[in-house]
Amino acid sequence: MNRRNKFHVYLTIVTFCTGFLVATSIETTKLMRKERMNDQLFQQETQLNERILAEKEQNRHLENQLLDLQRQVGKVEEAMATRKAEAAEILSQLEAARMQAGVVAVEGPGIVVTMQDSQHAASSPDITNYIVHEHDVRLVVNELRLAGAEAISINGQRLVSNSSIRCIGPTIIVNGVKSAAPFVVSAIGDPETLEGALNLPGGVLQTLQDFVQIDVAKLNAIQLPAFVGDAKSKHS
Repeated sequence: MNRRNKFHVYLTIVTFCTGFLVATSIETTKLMRKERMNDQLFQQETQLNERILAEKEQNRHLENQLLDLQRQVGKVEEAMATRKAEAAEILSQLEAARMQAGVVAVEGPGIVVTMQDSQHAASSPDITNYIVHEHDVRLVVNELRLAGAEAISINGQRLVSNSSIRCIGPTIIVNGVKSAAPFVVSAIGDPETLEGALNLPGGVLQTLQDFVQIDVAKLNAIQLPAFVGDAKSKHS
C-alpha cells in the first residue's frame, strides 16, 4: 500500500470517527435536553400538585369555617325565634290586659242586649215594677261576664273592673255618665255562648221578660269604645 492509499484510509477513519463523535454529541445533547425538559416537567408537575394540595387544604379550612358560621347563625336564629315567640306571647298578654282594662277600643263578634221599659208600665198601678232598674242591667252584665264576654259597654260607656252602675230615678249612671232607657248592653265574645247564657232556663231573660222588654241580637262585628275616666277610682 502506497502512501496515497494510506492517507485515504486514515482520512476515512478520521472522517468516520468525527462523524461518529458528532452524531454521538448530537444524540447526547438531545438526551440531555430531553432530560432537562423532563426535569422541568417533573418540577412543574410537582409544583402543581403542591398547589392543588394547598388549595384543597384551604378549601377544607374554609368549609370548616362555613360550617362553624352556619352553626352560629343557627343558634342565633333559634334564639331570635325564641325571643320572638316570647315577645309575641307578652304582646298577646298585654293586649288581653289592655282589653280587660278597657283602655283601648275593641271590635269583634258578640251580642247586643236592648232593655226598655215594659209597655205595661203606663197602665200599671206600680210603675216601678215595669221599668228598667240598675239591678236589671247588672244582672245582664254579670251573666255576660260569667259567659266569657271579653268587653262590655252600656250605652257607649265601657265597663272596667271599677265601673259601677247606679240608679237615679228613671236613669242610671255608668262611669259617672247619666243615661236613660233604652239601655243597650253590648258585649264582645262568642255570640252563641253569650246568647245561650242569657237564655238558660230560669236565667236572666226568663226572670226579666215579664217585667221589662228585652231584645237580643247577635252581630258579627261590634265596636266598643275605650274607657274614658280614671280606672283607679271606683265610682260611688
